[in-house]
Amino acid sequence: MTAGAAVILGGAVGIAWDVARPPPPPPPELEAVETFPDLGAQHVADGTSVEYNSDPPTSGPHSATPASCGIYRQPVPDVNQVHSLEHGAVVIQYDPALPEAEISLIEDIDWGPTDEVIVAPRPGNPAPVALTSWTRLLLVTEVDVEVITAFDREFGNMSPEGAAVCPMQVDERP
Repeated sequence: MTAGAAVILGGAVGIAWDVARPPPPPPPELEAVETFPDLGAQHVADGTSVEYNSDPPTSGPHSATPASCGIYRQPVPDVNQVHSLEHGAVVIQYDPALPEAEISLIEDIDWGPTDEVIVAPRPGNPAPVALTSWTRLLLVTEVDVEVITAFDREFGNMSPEGAAVCPMQVDERP
């Protein structure tokens, strides 16, 4: 075998090993994920007041317009982000009072092309960070990139409409 063939074979074996390797087990923090009854996916007229069974909401009536996936520096209205959840997105909302360094930790996660996420501040957030997917909610007291990415891996693209098609379109970072 030539040296070039050995390098190619070694690279192919390395790629196959990486693809075949199972994802790491979820961190224990994911045991605290709450599951809420599905409130349906009815579209409502803009300006309609909606009552949800979780805070932030995880399902229910919502705007006909989903929020685009990406990094926001302004809050995303509940009625728009719920539509994105219906499409399989994960929404990561944080208390705007978080220190800028912690906000940057969330914003700078290396989101891949299959990650369908919305990152946004949320005044009145019930915890420093709230992670939501369709019918699921995890409130966390500190920014933990491992927990955030594990939540996305475990609960992203699990929705009434299946896999999301929500490329990262918004980046409001300074």
